[in-house]
Amino acid sequence: MKNYIGIIGALLVIAGGMMPMLHIPIIGNWNYWDLDTVLASIVYSLAILSLIAAASNKRGLLRFCGWTLLLVLTFTFGAVYFKVSNYFNFIPLKKLAAVAGRMIHYRWIGWALIASGAILMILFSGKNKKSQIH
Repeated sequence: MKNYIGIIGALLVIAGGMMPMLHIPIIGNWNYWDLDTVLASIVYSLAILSLIAAASNKRGLLRFCGWTLLLVLTFTFGAVYFKVSNYFNFIPLKKLAAVAGRMIHYRWIGWALIASGAILMILFSGKNKKSQIH
């Protein structure tokens, strides 16, 4: 039997990676691919693997993908946060660099979709139930 909520969670992760995650003035919105292609490849690979796991009812693999996605998302958020806070360090005036750094805005819908998809995968993977013979 397919795990339909796991499939929905994987689709949320894929959709969240395509949504804007960061807005940089003049340049525009950045999604996961624009932030980092290696991390985006890992996220999309895990999302495809979780789709396969949910369709074939591999609950342990689905739970592993969910936890790994949360870990990668947390790492990405930390890396983006530190990159944004240090992005304008080349400007010699610290106040001007701080003002320029505040011009970069997070777009939370992409982050939230990926996190909610991973949480759905974890919560609804459940435990493998052994069949009882009567």
